[in-house]
Amino acid sequence: MSTLITFLGRGQARDGGYRKARYQFADGQERETSYFGLALADVANAATVRILGTSGSMWDALILEQGDTQGEDDLWEELASAVAADRVDQPLLDAVERMLNRNDRRKFQLRLIPYGLKDDEQIAILLAITKDLPVDQGIILDVTHALRHLPMLGLLSVFYLRAVTRIHIDAIYYGALEQTRNERTPVLRLDGLLKLYEWIRALENFNKDGDYGAFQSLFNDEKLPGDLLAQAAFLERIANASLGSQKLTTAMQKIDAGSAMSAAGKLFLPLLKQRTEWRKGKDRGQRERRLALDYLNRADYLRAAQFGYESFISAETRGDLNEHESRKEADSYLSEKGKELPIELPENFSTLKNLRNALAHGVMDSNQGRTAAFIKELTSDEARLRGWLKKTLDRT
Repeated sequence: MSTLITFLGRGQARDGGYRKARYQFADGQERETSYFGLALADVANAATVRILGTSGSMWDALILEQGDTQGEDDLWEELASAVAADRVDQPLLDAVERMLNRNDRRKFQLRLIPYGLKDDEQIAILLAITKDLPVDQGIILDVTHALRHLPMLGLLSVFYLRAVTRIHIDAIYYGALEQTRNERTPVLRLDGLLKLYEWIRALENFNKDGDYGAFQSLFNDEKLPGDLLAQAAFLERIANASLGSQKLTTAMQKIDAGSAMSAAGKLFLPLLKQRTEWRKGKDRGQRERRLALDYLNRADYLRAAQFGYESFISAETRGDLNEHESRKEADSYLSEKGKELPIELPENFSTLKNLRNALAHGVMDSNQGRTAAFIKELTSDEARLRGWLKKTLDRT
């Protein structure tokens, strides 16, 4: 069972309201109606239908389309007059709602919304769409009817729901009246917009913090190695760029060799590849330097300094690049060499090492004298810190 959210537009009810059409669904079912939302509720077996309309929407035409007004002539006349005068209010809709809900087939919720001409009205519409939706039912959105900007608000409400609640959106439907051929009007599924939104969110999260894990579920849904991307992200987070790059390269190879991706996946895959070019460095030092620059571009100064520091060591290590003692020897050599250089120079490894420590611990050893003073200056001015790190990483 599900809840259907649909809109009701303006029209001349006494002249027939919306144009009647025979809507054809993908599974072959057909329904002839002037109001697509009612047909969709029937096909989707919706338990609840939430109809949103303005004070001038064709509520009277909807009632005539939906059911029996027997014994409610006065109410229907009052509704028709209110529609004609553009003054339908919520108490009147509440009375109409009770009339519609006399049978037990499904529950109707009639909600009055403003025209949405101002920002506060648009927020009010979004809240009317999303208020008190059941968390144990899927939500279906119909964007066929109403003022042209209201379906856009409906779609934004879907994104809002996905961001702040546990409510699941099952589908988005559109009855494409303008595509009517041979007296059949196709019913389109716009669910791809939901998946596109998920890709956009994943890309935004990745751009913010560089976490490939944001794409994990999306690639897994396409039977591609999203888990490998998450593993690569984890290894990178614990400063194991060497193994992380291997996992990332393997993941990309499997993705390239995998089955056909969705249209949304194909749109975003080149962007992901572009943002993971660091893995193609010719050696560990170059990969670490590229990764440091990526983090610098995201204003993650601690990781930029961390991987920059490691790239210095990797470039100087004469033995096994992954062996602790070899790297320790390189560290010691570079630290001694740094004592002979001015602390301001980008190639001064000791300054970078001390900067990394200061960023990691939030403090600088005051015993470092001029070095401590210089690092305090750097960490007091973001532009200067960024500039010094950029020069340092460019010289690695």
